[in-house]
This record gives sequence, C-alpha cells and structure tokens, in this order.
Amino acid sequence: MPDLASFQRDFAQALMTDGEAVPSLQSQAFAVYRNTSARGAVEALRASYPTVDMLLGDEAFTQVALEFRHEQPPKGPVLSDYGRDFAGFLRCQPWTCELPYLADVARLDWLWLESFLAPDAIAKPLQPSPAARIALHPAARFAWTATPAMTIWLAHRDPWSIAELEPDWVEEGALFTRSGSSVRAEPIDAALHQLLTECVVPTSVAGLVEKVATAFPTANLPELLRQGVAAGALLLT
Repeated sequence: MPDLASFQRDFAQALMTDGEAVPSLQSQAFAVYRNTSARGAVEALRASYPTVDMLLGDEAFTQVALEFRHEQPPKGPVLSDYGRDFAGFLRCQPWTCELPYLADVARLDWLWLESFLAPDAIAKPLQPSPAARIALHPAARFAWTATPAMTIWLAHRDPWSIAELEPDWVEEGALFTRSGSSVRAEPIDAALHQLLTECVVPTSVAGLVEKVATAFPTANLPELLRQGVAAGALLLT
C-alpha cells in the first residue's frame, strides 16, 4: 500500500492525465471522479468566458479548456477564481494566429467578470475643485487592445448586431462599470483610457488634468471627466 505522500502525488497526477490511468488508482469510481473534476473545470471556464465560447463553439472550447486545465489546473475550491490567465494562454497558442483578436476578447470577458464580482462603493458628487482627489470605482475595469476586440465582444453580447459585424482593424478601448448587479460595457477612446489609467492611484483633479493634457493636448478634459463620472468609473476619495 503506498504511503500518503505517494498516494497524493499519484492522485493529483491521475486527475490531470485525462484518459490515462495511473496503475495504483485504477477504478471505475476514480474515473467518474476524474471526469467530474474535468467537467467542472471546463464548465467554470465556459461560464467565465462566454464570448470566447461563442467564437470557438462548444466542442472546440471544451478541447481548449481541457488543454488549459492540464497546463494550469484549479488551485482552490472557488471556481469563480479559475481561469485568470486564460487570455495569456490563448495568446501563446499557435492556432490563434487565425483568430488574432481571441486573446483580447478573453481579456474582456474576464474584466466583465471582475467588474461583476467587485465590491461596491457609494459615489460622492464630483466637485470641480482642483484639490479634489479622484480614484477609480472598485468595480471599474478598463483595457486598451491592439485589435477591435471590444466591437467583436459587444456584437456577440448582442445577437442582433452579429449579422452586421465588419469591424475596422483598429486599436480599441473598453470600459466596464457596475450599477447594482448590472455591468455596463462601453467602448472608450485613448484619451479617456489615459485618464482612467492616471486614476488607478488616487490623484488630484489638477494633477490629473495636467497629465492627460500633456498626452492629449486637444482632449476636452471636462467632457472626459463627465464621461468617466457618468459611466460610474470615478469616485471622490
């Protein structure tokens, strides 16, 4: 009979070698457990990345999810935390050269999930005082991608727009915010992306305006601030 350390090692190895039995653990019960474990990881990943699932289709997504599980198995019992690095995994797969936007779309799926699960905060009225300090709302998430990922992501979230999907191949920004239990997703331009980036660390209105104006001299700063506040992305601290 193997000692506990050997059993645990073989058990973990067997869970991750789909279709390959480890001699000391061959049994119908273990096969059922292993299949259930694999299915749980795949479905957790599918729930976190629904847009990627739509783009790949059920069968292809399942295969990719199993490959990801083999390389990066769940590290804890909370499966909503599983799959954080899926976008990076996709970016490294040779076959994704045929879908160069896929990793960016996966990144947006994860940002949506983070926004949905993030803690809430009560917004204070944003005063125009130059000394006021501004920060990101804890549920705000944003990104800048080298592909039209946000256009593709939004189209697949709205089935009515997929038929007309012909995006220009340009860089795009994305912003996710939450009000109650509803996540709001919208495209943003480079100037607003820069403003949000500067607010990752709470900063004064005066300092924020100076930094964004330096990068985007023609930007309408009051309008950018208004847009950020209206979206629920900015808070006074």
